Amino acid sequence: MLMDIQVILAILFVLFLTIFLIVKRKQIVLQKIIHPVLYMVMYKSKFGIDFINKTAEKYREPIKFFGYCCIGLGFLGMIYVTVSIFLFLYMLVVTPVSVPGVSLVLPFTNIPGVGYLSFLHWIVAIFFLALVHEFSHAIVAKAHGLEIKSSGFAFLCVFVPLIPAAFVEPDEKKLSRHSDVVQYSIFAAGPMMNIFIALILLLAFPFVLDSNKLAPFEGKITEPIGFSFDINNESMPASQAGLKSGMIVTSFNGKEVKDASLFVESMYYRVNSGDIVTLKADGKDYSVKTIDSNGKPLIGVNNIKNERRMAAKYEAIKQPYYWTKGLIKWLFLLNFFIGLFNLLPLGIVDGGLMMGTMLKSTMKDGKKAKKIWGFISFILLAILIFGLISTYFGNPFAWFVK
Repeated sequence: MLMDIQVILAILFVLFLTIFLIVKRKQIVLQKIIHPVLYMVMYKSKFGIDFINKTAEKYREPIKFFGYCCIGLGFLGMIYVTVSIFLFLYMLVVTPVSVPGVSLVLPFTNIPGVGYLSFLHWIVAIFFLALVHEFSHAIVAKAHGLEIKSSGFAFLCVFVPLIPAAFVEPDEKKLSRHSDVVQYSIFAAGPMMNIFIALILLLAFPFVLDSNKLAPFEGKITEPIGFSFDINNESMPASQAGLKSGMIVTSFNGKEVKDASLFVESMYYRVNSGDIVTLKADGKDYSVKTIDSNGKPLIGVNNIKNERRMAAKYEAIKQPYYWTKGLIKWLFLLNFFIGLFNLLPLGIVDGGLMMGTMLKSTMKDGKKAKKIWGFISFILLAILIFGLISTYFGNPFAWFVK
C-alpha cells in the first residue's frame, strides 16, 4: 500500500510540474540534449535573490573566508573522489564479481549497500541539497561583487519533467574577469557546503552511518526484537540454507536473541569452520554449515543490523517517526555523495570548472588546455558509465574468468 501511495505521489508530481511549466512557459529556458526525448527545462525567477544579497552584504568577509577555505578542501576532495573512481575501476578489473560503487540516485530503487529510496525521501532531499548547493555558489559570488541575474528551478526531462535541480545565474562575463582564486572559491562553495551539512548530520545523528546506532528517543519508544543481515552471495551457506536478506533472526543456536552480539561473538571466537549453526528467522529454524575463510568460519552474510519495533503505546507515531529518521539518513547520504560527485574534474560540474580554470591559468596554450580538460572528462565519464553497467548488469570482466 505504501508503494502505491508513493507511485501516486510521483505521478501527481510529474503532472503538476508539466502543467506548471506549460503555464509558465514564457519564463522557461529549454536546453536541448536529445530533444524531444532528453532535455533540460529551466524556470527563471528572482527566487531567493533578496536573501542572497542581504546575506552576502551582512557577512561579506566571513563568506569570502569560507569560500577561500573551500578551495583547498575542494581540491583535496577532487583528488579523493578521482582516486576512488580509478580504484573502483581497478577492483572491477581484478575482481571477477560486481563491485557496488556507481549507481543512479533515483526513487523506487534499492541502492547497493545503502537501501531503498522512496519517492518522498528522494524529492525532499534533492530539493534541499540543490537549494543549499546553488545558494552557496550565489552567496560567495555576491560577496565578491558579482550580480546574481536570476535563480530558479530546473528539471531534467525524459519526455516529461522528472529529476529536479536548482540554479543561480551570476554574471558570467564578470566572473571570468575575476582572479582564479575567486573563481575557485565560488565553484567549490556549492559541493563543500553539501559535504559540510552531511558532516553536521553525521555528528548530530550517528545512525545515518551506523545502522546499529539509535536515533533520538528511539531507545525509549522502541524495543529490541533481534537482528537482520544481507546475503552477500547466493552460493554461500546462508543462502543455500534458505535464509534471505532482511529476515529477522530471533534465536541463535537455541538461545533467544534481542540483538546481534551473541551471533557476532560466537562467529568470531567459538564457532569453527565446518560447524553447523542454527538460526531462527521469521518463525522457522535454519541449519547452516560454516565454511572456512582464511581460518575463520563464514556463512555469507554482511550488513548485520540490530532490529527494533515500536512499543505498543507509541504505535500512533510509528510512521512519521520512521519517515523522519529515513529522511535524515538520505539527507546525509545524498548531500555527501552528490557533493563529492560534483568535485569530480568532469565536464561542467564544479570540479570540472575548477580543473578547467586551473589548466587555462597554468598552460600557455589555451587550446591544449581545453583538449586535456576534455580528455580527463571523457575518461572519467567512461569509467562512470562502465561502473553503472557493472552495478546494474554485472561485471563484464567476470566473463573472462569463467
